[in-house]
Amino acid sequence: MTQPPPDLPGLRFERLLGSGGYSDVYLYRQQLPSRQVAVKVLRDSGLAEAQRAQFTAEANAMAGLADHPNIVPVFSAAVSADGRPFIVMMFYSRPNLAVRAASERLGVAEVLRIGIQIASAVETAHRAGILHRDIKPANLLINQFGTPGLADFGIAGQIAAIEDDPDMGVSVPWAAPEVLYATSPTSVRSDVYSLAATLWHLLVGRSPFEERNGDNSPFALMRRVRDNAPPSTGRQDVPGSLDRLLRQAMAKDPAARPPSAIDFARGLQAVEQELQLPRTEIVVTTEAGDAPTPGEGPQLWQSAPATVARPASFSPQGSAPPAVNPPPPPTTARPAAYAVQGGAPTRYAPSSAPGAARTEADGRARRGPLVLVAGGVLLVGVLAVVIGFAVTGGSGKPKPIATVSNGVDTQDAGQLGENLPPGRPTVTGTRASAGVLVFRWTYSAALPSDTFEWREVGTSRRGVVTEPLLRLSDPGGSHCVQVRVVRIDGSNASATFSPKGCVP
Repeated sequence: MTQPPPDLPGLRFERLLGSGGYSDVYLYRQQLPSRQVAVKVLRDSGLAEAQRAQFTAEANAMAGLADHPNIVPVFSAAVSADGRPFIVMMFYSRPNLAVRAASERLGVAEVLRIGIQIASAVETAHRAGILHRDIKPANLLINQFGTPGLADFGIAGQIAAIEDDPDMGVSVPWAAPEVLYATSPTSVRSDVYSLAATLWHLLVGRSPFEERNGDNSPFALMRRVRDNAPPSTGRQDVPGSLDRLLRQAMAKDPAARPPSAIDFARGLQAVEQELQLPRTEIVVTTEAGDAPTPGEGPQLWQSAPATVARPASFSPQGSAPPAVNPPPPPTTARPAAYAVQGGAPTRYAPSSAPGAARTEADGRARRGPLVLVAGGVLLVGVLAVVIGFAVTGGSGKPKPIATVSNGVDTQDAGQLGENLPPGRPTVTGTRASAGVLVFRWTYSAALPSDTFEWREVGTSRRGVVTEPLLRLSDPGGSHCVQVRVVRIDGSNASATFSPKGCVP
């Protein structure tokens, strides 16, 4: 529930701008210098320490990137007299791009320009060691001059952090499948996916896997994100090269996507050249390409951008893009920490080569996201991280496994009604090969939509899988796993975990 705005020294309240899962954003008038500012305030002064730390991390992340022309600047951060932390930011007066996309289809040229500018911001954040993790149209703000700014680093995290924030929220329609299902760690390529999904939304007016007049509940969207191929925009004025780039950037396998935000931006530049549009410059920090150790400042980068190694599944086209004379560089001065990327952009095309094989995760414990959904927070049974991966049939969609447990054929369970509770799983484990543990389980009254929460006994490894099969990295020794069934509505259908299934 929205709380009254706090009394803040030097600021006069004007109106509420919006509300999120745990904070409200207000418009204030700053007295000196006189200007309007946006103030983000934690809704409850009694929030958990983890949420306060997350809020502090947002202030620090945005302040550290404030010089970038496409990142919303932070002016200050403090705690109000009633104990609520707040951040004072630049006020962007025009409607955000989610509002605008709901009423009009943006032109191709404008979407390309916005995409390159926001990709520049994302690349800069990545080079500072920060993942955004919630890129979406509502977080793209527009100032009075029409310049976009990336906002809401509220769930941003350090790339080099050892553990993810267990209370991290994600916005389902634009999140990568590995983020929703924790099949691999969140990475730079996860942000690339979200940026591509956001640009697709701006072109079409809805998120990529949303269906008109269909079931667009979080669970339905999650399954389509996981199972369905990225769709075409269907717009006649969108060139095939842009459609291909967006679909490749939304590939299920992170290894098949552009390896960085700057590579994605160069692909967008290539489309601009193809359409003979003025080239939008890529503006990135001049620090080294590798993410610095958290706490270290940016390191100046004097040479040309380093070439980024690409996997075999992501290959430049053999032909060079058509020559277009680029416009002269603008005369406006930029902070010394930023540089315009020169040189011809690289063109990319989807490859028919299979993506790189997904490797076993390193065994580091990760717990899963809360799923942020339009106007509120929905707690979803997506506990990150599945250190193995879900096994599917040849179609890429989950296939129910026919087993018999307690005398009930699980393939016929649906005929008995979806309200029939599942039997308690029986778990067995084997050591499949050096370094790989495999656990399987059977249970009665199974439904094809069931998912499974698992935990390893005696460790912090846990997660969710979509098939009754789990692969884990094997550090040696004895390992035991317990499982419980989760129905599609998010309920834990089996109230308690199964007996242990062990590998000696």
